[in-house]
Amino acid sequence: MTIMKKSNYSFKVLWFMLILFSGSILYAQDDCKVLKPEISGSYTGKCKKGLAHGKGRAVGTDSYEGRFSEGLPHGTGKYIWADGRVYEGSWSEGMRDGKGRMIYPKADEDSIVAGYWKEDKYIGEDFIPPYKVTRNQGIVRYSIRKVNEVGSGFGVTLYLAGSYNTDIDDWSMETTSGEAYTSGRKVGIENAVVPYTVFIKYRVWNTMHSQQHDVYFDFTINEPGTFEVTITN
Repeated sequence: MTIMKKSNYSFKVLWFMLILFSGSILYAQDDCKVLKPEISGSYTGKCKKGLAHGKGRAVGTDSYEGRFSEGLPHGTGKYIWADGRVYEGSWSEGMRDGKGRMIYPKADEDSIVAGYWKEDKYIGEDFIPPYKVTRNQGIVRYSIRKVNEVGSGFGVTLYLAGSYNTDIDDWSMETTSGEAYTSGRKVGIENAVVPYTVFIKYRVWNTMHSQQHDVYFDFTINEPGTFEVTITN
């Protein structure tokens, strides 16, 4: 008989703790913010530091179910607008970004647009990268990155063993568009019309300055902006 009383008491304590724990979860959900105003009415899902983070569902005038990061849709998810439009696909910082599809409801048959988005704008059925390297010969490594949305061109800097490389011969740089310029150790192209292709050729010495080899580096820039190109031999 005594054992039964202890068992009932333990069950009641456990039940009480579960209620308290469940209450804290619900409270945490109320405190978990979604930073996109259109879906910031209610949220259920994972949370981190007071913001929706991980898998979750948010409902406001619109609704979204999928991955979140720091309070915004980020990753893969499904967004439904109040007027019935639907987007399923990739998100980045609250914007459609990457591969996905839009469904536009119609009375007779829904219209579907599939392809790629960038910063909430549809860019086409096929993904066009910011740049594409078509030839890379005699190079240890390279990098091409956009440093500014303003302008249309690039600057290239050469390196050898971690230092600027100015000991080269037979330098040649041709481009399908733009005007050549020189600024210190950097040469490049400005005022180009995209897309434009660049053909770079030169001869470079090894670190012991005992032997030379030819370098070829051809690439195409597909979008406006200022790019920085580095080549290490």
